[in-house]
Amino acid sequence: MKYIITFICILAVSFMPYTAKAQSMNIAYVDLQRIMLESDQGKQIKTILTADADRLKKNLDTKQDELQKLKDAIEKQGATITPEAKAEKEKQYQAKLKDYQRLYGDYQSELQQKDQEYTQKILKEIDDIIKSIGEKEKYTLILERSQAGILFAAPSADITSKIIALFNTASKDKKPVASPKK
Repeated sequence: MKYIITFICILAVSFMPYTAKAQSMNIAYVDLQRIMLESDQGKQIKTILTADADRLKKNLDTKQDELQKLKDAIEKQGATITPEAKAEKEKQYQAKLKDYQRLYGDYQSELQQKDQEYTQKILKEIDDIIKSIGEKEKYTLILERSQAGILFAAPSADITSKIIALFNTASKDKKPVASPKK
């Protein structure tokens, strides 16, 4: 898919002189990852996701401590309890271990889903800003740095800082980032 987009962009750029003889080409690129990391909203989302991850990690740590205590108890009492009682404790341990592993997977999925929801929301807003700048400043083409496979571009063609500034300004007018729906 990446190569198809790159091919189409190259093809479009190569045919533009024929279609727009009098119009000069104005090409720019943006770094969406940098926007996500450096914008106010991107930083806010990172803080929210980090807090969620820490909260979930505390819960997992508590469960892991319980598992370790149960395992230690089984090992200590191993020689002093009946084989049936030992088998029962090991069964309990295995059940709790499965619960822990399921919970770990659930937490990972939850964090990934929240990250995707936040990212999609921000990308929609950034896309609108990029389109607006493209129209206002008469850009022929605006590429995304990593997706377009740009190996070299003059720093003057990078409008990422401009997008970040406009995105931060637009974000201040709106209410703060809300937690996505569960």
